[in-house]
Amino acid sequence: MKAILVGISTKYDRYDIDYSLDELQNLAESLDIECVGKITQQLDSPNPATYVGKGKIQEIYLSVVSTEANMVIFNDELSPAQLRNIEEELKVEVMDRSYLILKIFELRAQSKEAKLEIKLAKDMYLLPRIQFLREKESRIGGGASTATRGAGETQRELDRRHLMAEINHLKEELINVKKMKTNQIEKRKRNQIPIVALVGYTNAGKSTTMNTILEYTKKNENDETKDVYAKDQLFSTLFTYNRKITYNKINFMLVDTIGFVSKLPHNLVNSFYNTLQEIKNADFIIHVVDTSTTYLNQQINVVMEVLHSIGANQIPSIFLLNKWDKTISKNIDTPGFKSIRYSNKTKENIDLLLNTILEEISPSFIHARLLIPYNKGNLISIIEEKCQITERRYEDTGTYFEVEIPKQLYKEFSDYDLDTMVS
Repeated sequence: MKAILVGISTKYDRYDIDYSLDELQNLAESLDIECVGKITQQLDSPNPATYVGKGKIQEIYLSVVSTEANMVIFNDELSPAQLRNIEEELKVEVMDRSYLILKIFELRAQSKEAKLEIKLAKDMYLLPRIQFLREKESRIGGGASTATRGAGETQRELDRRHLMAEINHLKEELINVKKMKTNQIEKRKRNQIPIVALVGYTNAGKSTTMNTILEYTKKNENDETKDVYAKDQLFSTLFTYNRKITYNKINFMLVDTIGFVSKLPHNLVNSFYNTLQEIKNADFIIHVVDTSTTYLNQQINVVMEVLHSIGANQIPSIFLLNKWDKTISKNIDTPGFKSIRYSNKTKENIDLLLNTILEEISPSFIHARLLIPYNKGNLISIIEEKCQITERRYEDTGTYFEVEIPKQLYKEFSDYDLDTMVS
């Protein structure tokens, strides 16, 4: 497939038009659609009939003919009327940005949850466009049906009712998925396992970062903790991966979430609520950014806007300046936020990253000097698993430990504390 990309620039735009069309090209290429031209227009607002002006439509048509393009992709979501009018003018397939993203998500979805979410988002997109799609099918099929106008309207209404029934069914299924996910999150909280979420622009390196952390914190060669899927492509995974990490005897749940992109369809954000809920319930957020891109600030703004929209912007967070080994600018500023220069390739500052996580999520500790009788092997096991041991020696009456012990565990050991003062 060969496509012409079309976008408009207005004084209200939050995104540079060149950046936005470059991103649209990347999205198209992820579906093996070749970009053979880009056309832009400066307007106060989109033309309600054809998105761009009439003269620009003619320019697009001539470009389609000269490049032999068989598709035109518009950089914003088009109304049903705009879709119909533009296709009539250009005589080729027309797609908008929202539907392009939906198609990518549909292709990438692997889990049952992701498939339900993308199906719901796609159905919500199609609902107001049923009439246009039916008319399009009629044209492709060789002209209008011999049925009366009333019969045609009845068929469209049947299509609409069928789609609404499917939407309601999908919503019910996702409610059940939400209940299960909520139960999982509550179970983690009862077990006092902090949640650390990786967020970021699509293809910024979140999944690779998770795999690097998994590899770095493996206890031994026989550790069978599975890596997560990571590939150098947009939206390589639409599933939320959870992995339990143990570092310096502190456990936390590391969550890899879907990537973001500018102008995400509203229906898509709503449908992926269950997935995004993992971010909202995190105790700490690691915002992974690709420092090698020339669009760093734009991508950061996209992610920050999504975090704000789901109510996760108040959660403690840090910027992980990924791909630092090939960054373009060494003067990256993140005012008001901590940041760490980082590289999955060189593993630069991975210890600093992990220690920063522990500083944010670790429970409060009590410094204690304990003498544990030899017949209390269960307590020794807890110390070895849950505490940071700074000294250990064997006495006549038991094992001496100098430890940093989580406050919630201290009660079990208070009888064996050699000091009466607690720091």
